[in-house]
Amino acid sequence: MRLDREQAASLLRRMEGCKVAVLGDVMLDEYLFGEVNRISPEAPVPIVRVTREQAVLGGAANVAANLKALGAEPLLIGTLQKDAAGDRVLGLLAGLGVSISGLVLDTSRPTIIKTRVIGQQQQMLRIDREEAGPPDPAVLLGLKDRLERALAEASALIISDYAKGAVSAPVMASVRALCAARNLPWIVDPKPAHRELYRGATLMTPNTKETAELAARAARSDMEVTVAGRELMADLGLKGLLITRSERGMALFSPETGQGMPWMIPTEAREVYDVSGAGDTVIAAFSAAVGAGADWREAAMLANAAAGVVVAKVGTATASPEEILAHYRDQEAN
Repeated sequence: MRLDREQAASLLRRMEGCKVAVLGDVMLDEYLFGEVNRISPEAPVPIVRVTREQAVLGGAANVAANLKALGAEPLLIGTLQKDAAGDRVLGLLAGLGVSISGLVLDTSRPTIIKTRVIGQQQQMLRIDREEAGPPDPAVLLGLKDRLERALAEASALIISDYAKGAVSAPVMASVRALCAARNLPWIVDPKPAHRELYRGATLMTPNTKETAELAARAARSDMEVTVAGRELMADLGLKGLLITRSERGMALFSPETGQGMPWMIPTEAREVYDVSGAGDTVIAAFSAAVGAGADWREAAMLANAAAGVVVAKVGTATASPEEILAHYRDQEAN
């Protein structure tokens, strides 16, 4: 079973304007593209002659960018500093038409920057500038306030956790209470170090490595994924799991699968240049589809197709409805 192009088009139309809240760590992703022709005389490392630079939204902000690209309406909740990187993030959000009303100023730490050096279309180095840790009490109150406002109008909530501070125990206590009161699905892109914070989530979207760490067992083969997924769902009281498995596609656990095998979804990717941000695309597409009334299988298939689009691009990227439908046309032609 897979979505055909008409089904995908119908679902994408239903997603237009669907409001989805995104809570998480807001970042700026920088890319330095260049040529590599020689080794440094100072150390055994390549010299990259930078020919092009690019700055894009990262972390939870990239999830918001993915939602906007899909036609949904993101309600972004997070923190940033009023520094040069923070100003660039605000400018990029404004350029996309994403509201900044859910952002809280945190003067105690700089805006997170991840800089990737790309030589000959291969990532050679990543430089992280960040100060992780729990937010100050005033910032924490601000996050709770923005969360409550966003969930009053959202149809789903995404937790985009990079373990940098925006997602903490007090904030997650508010998430549980507010989502339970409004019967809202909350969907988590997890960090294994925060495992206990996700107890009771509607669904999580870990990759294979994260699944193995969260379940403390291997998760490579279909049977290993099945056992690890079942244990993780039971232990954390999850309703479902969508495990992304790179070239092996995805595994969807839902209430319908029960104690049986998860639904295995083959990959939609034909060419893979860069998997940076693919998880953001998956959770954005899945959550917007669910928020628009799709069942989990439909949502997972659309997310799989969207991921197939973005991994064919270099750098953190998004997928538009037009690109997703073109992807379906290509698949049908083959």
